[in-house]
Amino acid sequence: MTIYFTLTFTLLVLEMLVFCLVVLPLPMHWRRAMMRAFRSSPVVAKALYALKIIFAGNYSYYIDTFNRLQRIGEEAEQEEGHHHDYSFEASLKAKRFYAQRNLYLTGFTLFLSLILERTTALVVDMLEREEQLQHMKKESAIANEDTDRLAEIDSSYKKQVADLQTEITALKKQTPDFESLKKRAAQQSTEYDQLVKERDALLKK
Repeated sequence: MTIYFTLTFTLLVLEMLVFCLVVLPLPMHWRRAMMRAFRSSPVVAKALYALKIIFAGNYSYYIDTFNRLQRIGEEAEQEEGHHHDYSFEASLKAKRFYAQRNLYLTGFTLFLSLILERTTALVVDMLEREEQLQHMKKESAIANEDTDRLAEIDSSYKKQVADLQTEITALKKQTPDFESLKKRAAQQSTEYDQLVKERDALLKK
């Protein structure tokens, strides 16, 4: 295995580990902290940039391996009509085996890269939605507290208005009594004035 395909195999193992770490059922605050550190770390950003370059190289090697496998197949078809050379046939089978191995290796690495990228995006989106949901729950709880407080204030105002209406009704009932007392006082004052006048007239006589 050449150095590049050794690095490709290492990348495949790392992708498998990262995928297992992403889908692992961790507690939500751990997962949120991990994703926040993953998105804000400059080292991770540089690593992702390097992985994009490796992904492009891996894709070119995948195409090259696919073409090489086709050429090996064409060579095998051409060799079928000639005399059997066992050393050449063994060499051809070895080339086909290595080409197929490299094709599967690069293909699985590309496929897992796409799956990992999509899964990570979905997990990050899910965490953002959960953060929004928690924020909305807090806002809803605060709004419910404010609503309860306003309901209490409204009920106290209604109670005060009812008490004032009761006092107004009682005062309205007391108003005729005041009017009758005024009339009696006026009558008594008039009678007193008449008696004073009569007393003054008697004294003059």
